[in-house]
Amino acid sequence: MIVLCVMNCPPGLRGDLSKWLNEVNTGVYVGRLNARVREELWNRVCSNIKSGQATMVYSTNNEQGFAFLTHNTTWIPVDYEGITLMKKPFSVKEDKEQSSFLQPGFSKAAKYEKIKHFHNNTKKQPGYVIIGIQTTGSDCNVDRIIEIGMLKIEENKISQTYQCLIPSERRIPDHVVKLTGITNEMLDREGVPETEVLKKVQEFIDDDLIIGYNIQDTVNFIQRLGERNGQNIILKTVRDIKHLAKRKLDDVENYRLETMASYFSLDVSNVHRALANCMLIHRIYCELNKL
Repeated sequence: MIVLCVMNCPPGLRGDLSKWLNEVNTGVYVGRLNARVREELWNRVCSNIKSGQATMVYSTNNEQGFAFLTHNTTWIPVDYEGITLMKKPFSVKEDKEQSSFLQPGFSKAAKYEKIKHFHNNTKKQPGYVIIGIQTTGSDCNVDRIIEIGMLKIEENKISQTYQCLIPSERRIPDHVVKLTGITNEMLDREGVPETEVLKKVQEFIDDDLIIGYNIQDTVNFIQRLGERNGQNIILKTVRDIKHLAKRKLDDVENYRLETMASYFSLDVSNVHRALANCMLIHRIYCELNKL
């Protein structure tokens, strides 16, 4: 079913339209045509109406059940979250008075898109590993890793965890002890030798994607750890969640890990321990993927 309205239409074109459609009022035509004939007829209208105006409404399989075509009109069809509305030009006074009274997400089409987006984000994803470390300081050439934590994520679920302390010839500064609760005595008593840690890291990671927050700092520390023990540690593919946050969020004060946690109302208690840090990174990553 189509409805075609024309204004200032040349008589010859009106007569031509009458061959295909019924004129039920001046300049108003209705009928039923297949898609190919409808398109050819519309092209003929646009080519021959000169300075006149034309609007066509036709049935189609969408949210509304119909669609619009316009030619030489001031009202134009626009897509708004999956449905088509007619955009009317405002006068200057109206333009100042009008605001966006339709809020995003109101239509069924928009809701369907959100559902589709949700299902896409919950599909099975390739496995990856999240790594977090605690160190004696920020310089990978001088400071040492004192704790490492890892999570293996498979099919969107945590499948394995690993955490250990690592003895260090560099003593832990007081402010790091206060921040993490890790003491030199704990390292001496519970620490795992660096060579064993490196072996576990390589087995745990395998060829998986590695994810972290400020991940390059973590990578640098792990590579230095390998170099000191005569091993060339190659972390093939890494992804920094901080960069993802910067792409998706523009309404935060800064992009520190704690700020991200606060933004998503996540618990930051014990965040200065390696495994708890990995858990927090994982939850932030999941939240970012929903956006």
